[in-house]
Amino acid sequence: MLPCYASASPLSPQLSSLGTPKLGPSIKVWDPYNVLAPPPPPPPPPFSSDDEVGVLEVFLISHGECELDLRPDLVGGRCHVADLTPKGKRQARALAVFFNSQRVCFHSVYSSPLNRARSMAVSVCQEMNFAEEQIRPSDALMEMSMGHWEGCSRSEIYTPEVQSLLENFQPDFCAPSGESLRQVEFRMVQFLTGTVLGLPEKLRSDLLMHHQTESQGFSHDRDGPLLQLPSHWEILHRHRQGLTRKKSGKSRLQHVTTTGNHVAEDEVSPREASHQHVLPDLNNRSSPSIVSSCVGVFTHSIPIKCLLTGLLGCSPVMMHKICIEDSSVTVLQHSWKTGWQIKRLNDTAHLRLL
Repeated sequence: MLPCYASASPLSPQLSSLGTPKLGPSIKVWDPYNVLAPPPPPPPPPFSSDDEVGVLEVFLISHGECELDLRPDLVGGRCHVADLTPKGKRQARALAVFFNSQRVCFHSVYSSPLNRARSMAVSVCQEMNFAEEQIRPSDALMEMSMGHWEGCSRSEIYTPEVQSLLENFQPDFCAPSGESLRQVEFRMVQFLTGTVLGLPEKLRSDLLMHHQTESQGFSHDRDGPLLQLPSHWEILHRHRQGLTRKKSGKSRLQHVTTTGNHVAEDEVSPREASHQHVLPDLNNRSSPSIVSSCVGVFTHSIPIKCLLTGLLGCSPVMMHKICIEDSSVTVLQHSWKTGWQIKRLNDTAHLRLL
């Protein structure tokens, strides 16, 4: 390369002004476009509330072990009097410690008004310095209602006749004065779009109508034409007049009054413990990393399963393919760019602390 001398004309190629390397005592490389100059710093990312900045994380938390789990011979349902067992309280304590280790900070918390879910929410929020008064109850998060069956013996309820009805009419089958899987899915999706996202009423109703149409279309393709079910219980109960409903009082449950507060002091790496629960990004799209809001939702296993089937666009019948354990955490992520995504499913890494 021949030496180049700067010209007095501003239109002539000029010497690099940003540290042009020297090849000799007085030789400089001709670099009119500053190719050898260090790259300029990247421009700051543009602010857009519709992209990665406005990311919402929703922690769906199933309550810990409760007294209903000790009576598998009874039809549970909502059963307002059932509370957490000592093991369930230890699970709540371990979950709170695990959340603190991950620096999880809830901006708002919602809870089912049932005792077991409310107790779980209060226990976890106290450890996370979230005021109990700010926990908002929501009936949409309640357990699936089993109506007149709650507290009755399973062997008396689930006869061959009832099993046949279950197989033929799901997900629209419901117990007397109870609700169906489709109804649970509907109220959970409505809670997510209306209460959590705060969508306008018109847009929310349009989305719910579209979701219900897709869900019914799936059931239509799978099981044939949808059937009207107004009187199938009347037919069944003509032959079962002798079956009386038993009250689901405290006498039907095994109450444990002792409390346990022992938590093992094992250290668990949050990254290592929850790695197996992270779902892969199948479409190779970069996941948003800036979380602007974090919401805690304390509810029950069946509502969580029904909500997941709704987000996946499949029939609520598929909920039996999803495992939601006691005190498990399922994390949803939402942005206006990607919509709803399942970030973690049935995470129970905190149970290693017990």
